[in-house]
Amino acid sequence: MNRQFLAALALLGVFVIENPQCGITAEHHRLALYYLDQGHYDRALVEAQRAVREDAGDAPSYLVMAMAELGLERPEAAVAAIGQAILADPDNPQYYATLRQVCLEEKRFDLGRQVLDRVLAAQPGNRLAQSSLGWAYAQLDDEDQARQWLEQAAVGDSTATFAQVQLARVHMRHQRYAEAIQVLEQALLQVPGDSAALLALGECQLQQGAPDEARRRFAEALEHSGEPGSTANQIASLCYNQGLRRLAIEYYELARSRGPQPPPAALLNNLAWTYGEENLNLDQALEFSLQAVKSDADNPVYLDTYAELLFKKGEEARAVALMRRALENEGAEGEQRQYLEGQLRKFEQALAQSSPSSPL
Repeated sequence: MNRQFLAALALLGVFVIENPQCGITAEHHRLALYYLDQGHYDRALVEAQRAVREDAGDAPSYLVMAMAELGLERPEAAVAAIGQAILADPDNPQYYATLRQVCLEEKRFDLGRQVLDRVLAAQPGNRLAQSSLGWAYAQLDDEDQARQWLEQAAVGDSTATFAQVQLARVHMRHQRYAEAIQVLEQALLQVPGDSAALLALGECQLQQGAPDEARRRFAEALEHSGEPGSTANQIASLCYNQGLRRLAIEYYELARSRGPQPPPAALLNNLAWTYGEENLNLDQALEFSLQAVKSDADNPVYLDTYAELLFKKGEEARAVALMRRALENEGAEGEQRQYLEGQLRKFEQALAQSSPSSPL
């Protein structure tokens, strides 16, 4: 089961399972869920298709179809199935969030745009669809279309917050910070304490070189967040992307302490990597990295972090062995392949220089 599939399945969470229907449709739905959980994607797909044939409005079964299609590595069909779920239940924001996550994981924003075009053809005034379409165009770097749809969706009540945040991000991408701040302040007037708007405002201030102002906004976001660990992790990523490694470590540590226990492997990996970049707490970083590797021993990203930390500790031979394993798991066409090959060359060169010369 690939990591993209797991991420999408996790995003679906409970609402794909909680189907309030009864009778034969629910039976097909339960069987589809069972087969999906067992990794029998073909059989899950058949049962989900039977469920929607019995009831074309069974949105949760369309989502099971989508997950089965992802398991079968058919992203086009998966996104189309999510589109059917949205058409069956067009006012459910979780379905739009699922669509965005799958498009993000698969890097297929064009598919999301096509689905949302169909939704808006059926429901021209649907602001959830408008805001997600604007998001899709923003990912495709089409600023004109992104602004058009986001500005339409950003006018209104508290349901406009997602569109306002995305519109602000479009402004930030083009360094129009005053416009971004104006949009976000309007969002906070409508929904005081909205953590997404506060995070975006803090990000805007980071980009303007005002970390102290950003910290104040981040503190507000954490105060109002229902999931402080997740929010702290998002803040850490924002700081890291701005090159503020020490500040990122502070928030990664906060996420580790305030989030679910044990901490997610991805968080531990990111914290370990950032400690390594700063040459801080390398022994502790190795322990965090090892925990991540133990949770997913075939993950090339986690193996790379562990190998890099071993390299920094002078254990070149172990670093080489781990990097070879990472390359085996990445595959010839993997997106990290070139980077990992560079890492292996670096480790092998260091190992050759540290080894005593062979006698003539």
